[in-house]
Amino acid sequence: MSDNEPASLVEQQPPPERTGPLTHVQRLWLPEEPDRQVGSHEDNQFRELRLATAMGLDDVRRAVRGVLGRHEVLRSRIVGRGDTAYQAVDAVDPGWEKVLVASALDGWDDAVAAARRTTFRLSSQWPLILLTGIEEGKVSRIAVVVDHWAADGLGVVVLLDDLTAALQAQAEDGCWTPAGAVEQPVDLALWESATPAGALQSERALAYWRQQYERLARGLCGHGAVPPTASSSDAAPRLFPGCTLTSVRVAEAAAVVADRMRVQPAVVYLAAFSDAIGAAEGVDLVGTLMLSANRLTSAAMRSVRNAVMSAPVVLDVTRPGHFAETVERAAVQQVRAFRHANADHRLTGGIAEEVLGDLRDSAVTSAIFNFMPESALRGDRPPAIVRDAACDVVEPMPPRTTAARRMFMASTRQDRVTMTLRWREDTSWQRYGAPMMRYIADLIVNEAAREPAPAVFGHAQGPR
Repeated sequence: MSDNEPASLVEQQPPPERTGPLTHVQRLWLPEEPDRQVGSHEDNQFRELRLATAMGLDDVRRAVRGVLGRHEVLRSRIVGRGDTAYQAVDAVDPGWEKVLVASALDGWDDAVAAARRTTFRLSSQWPLILLTGIEEGKVSRIAVVVDHWAADGLGVVVLLDDLTAALQAQAEDGCWTPAGAVEQPVDLALWESATPAGALQSERALAYWRQQYERLARGLCGHGAVPPTASSSDAAPRLFPGCTLTSVRVAEAAAVVADRMRVQPAVVYLAAFSDAIGAAEGVDLVGTLMLSANRLTSAAMRSVRNAVMSAPVVLDVTRPGHFAETVERAAVQQVRAFRHANADHRLTGGIAEEVLGDLRDSAVTSAIFNFMPESALRGDRPPAIVRDAACDVVEPMPPRTTAARRMFMASTRQDRVTMTLRWREDTSWQRYGAPMMRYIADLIVNEAAREPAPAVFGHAQGPR
């Protein structure tokens, strides 16, 4: 436990304000050991807020208390493990001040780094740290660190917006009136598990997942699962290397294609990623799991919670010169995936095992796609390997110890896109990672320019 980690919140804590089951999303992202002593903190969500005018600590405290009162997930704990786990929402008092950690500005960078390394103890600790930078008795900076189980990138943006509004209200008249009600995780979990509407949604979602996997299984008939390069029960843990490409021209090209076809830029990247998988694996049909923030109501849009779910996208690989057709099909699939993403992953995993069998471990079925616009990345500087990379150059990334088995992410910032591929080192992408990245870029750039020459997989050049 880091020096900046708040103390346990259950010591002399009164009974929780209310309890309830976990949402499908919470179960998906909950670590096997909620109170793990050793675990990855790489997915902690982080934002930094710099106040235009320094504020007194008492005003900051009152603003923080208001925000914690509005968002139950920020004062929730996990009780139990596995299928018996549930969430307990603590009252705002007396624990709310324990999320605040003070730091002098002359040690700010070290304090932020320590806070970001926090491994939250989810059964005994609220999943939030607010690090306040203090100079001459006033707060001028606030670093926000949230466990990924509790909030995703969009949820943290909501938190930042609410905190900013509450601080501004304290500086003016002390009265903060939030805009509209928020969707609380306990209420969503009860809707999912205990209402006819939730049961109907689950039935429809599971039927869609089965339909998608059955189509994929038929299309891949005769295609063997890609075996790992080596396997041993006592082998060292596998690492997850990767590569990245930052590009202004690819971002511009994706915007051109999206505007021309009246789709979202995410669709263009999804289509190109799918085609790159098909080229690498030598198949005509590709399945990916598309990650999306499942926020379909105004109350959900105002909620600070993790809403990232996955849904299967199955696409035919593009014939040379026909990339636009794949974009059109991907747009339809994206809309359907949004509608059917909210499903219990324990049940969807069973469907995958039943329908796909050995194909479930193949690159053509287990790759994950994620698209993050700048609105979800606000305030989070890109890592140096990305920030300082030359544009249009495929660069290797430092290996991680945890990641998805195969994943592509496109993150748009200002005028450029940063694309990253991650894979486990014993998969076929260890060989195909860089060519896949170049192919994705070429497909998008060529389509924007309407070039007659199709992109060629495996060449050594970047986007022209």
